[in-house]
Amino acid sequence: MTEGKKHNINRYAGIAARVAVLVLVLYSCASIGRPEGGAIDETPPRFIGSAPVAGALNSKRTRITLEFDEYIKLEGVNEKVIVSPPQVQRPEIKPAGKKININLLDSLRENATYIIDFSDAISDNNEGNPLGNFAFTFSTGEAIDTLVVSGVLLAASDLEPVKGMLIGLHADLADSAFTSFPFDRVSRTDSRGRFSIKGIAPGAYRLFGLMDADQNFMFSQKSEAIAFLDSLVIPRFEERSRKDTITTSQDSPSPLERGWGEADTIIVYDPDVITDLAGTYTTAEGSYRYWLSTGVIVPFSGYKIN
Repeated sequence: MTEGKKHNINRYAGIAARVAVLVLVLYSCASIGRPEGGAIDETPPRFIGSAPVAGALNSKRTRITLEFDEYIKLEGVNEKVIVSPPQVQRPEIKPAGKKININLLDSLRENATYIIDFSDAISDNNEGNPLGNFAFTFSTGEAIDTLVVSGVLLAASDLEPVKGMLIGLHADLADSAFTSFPFDRVSRTDSRGRFSIKGIAPGAYRLFGLMDADQNFMFSQKSEAIAFLDSLVIPRFEERSRKDTITTSQDSPSPLERGWGEADTIIVYDPDVITDLAGTYTTAEGSYRYWLSTGVIVPFSGYKIN
């Protein structure tokens, strides 16, 4: 072997050795450890503003922007998001970074409370923490209607919860309204068959359930499963007062137990009482919830909420 060849072999071997050492050093440096990145984010997005403002009155805007404190994503818009009163032409609801842009394509009703109920469709973009039971409300009139009808829908055949069924109210009490006009207010049952129709004005209503195949918010196909309540729903709000006394004890651990004076103090409670054929009402003694039962939607006794 010539001296030149020996020199080239030695030179290449030296370069290979230095590359190997360099790779080893880099690998050693990279494998020392990795940053942990801090605690896992378990906080859902927070609603921080909108245009128009939440609870706006006399609002005729059909384009709405909701803003949150972090990047968000929307999941299951068609299944989870409910606009009430319903819009036959499906609204456009799209996320955009930290915002949600809403375009209501149908004309708005006069003097109506509009609720866009997102359920748990909104979550943060990174960890997927859902913002549960979020709803945006505005009114095209002078007031916000706040009555609620809640219940549960069970299949008549096996008493199992019915998921994803449209539940609607008709202020038109004629039998033909269910097949002729869209619902006045709507909700949708969850996986447990529960529903809650919000933003209701005082009055009498008929209550229906509908598997709305063509999404026109009325019974228009024989194949669509239906349910109904055979009596009127009349949600109402009452104010009631009762007197109570609290014995004073300065040694009690909390201000409520200590009372507000040296002697017994008379306190007048003004509890909000909401009663209806299917819903929740609260009294001084506790809160009670009434459910709806079977595919024919019949109310039955409820239970006390602790």
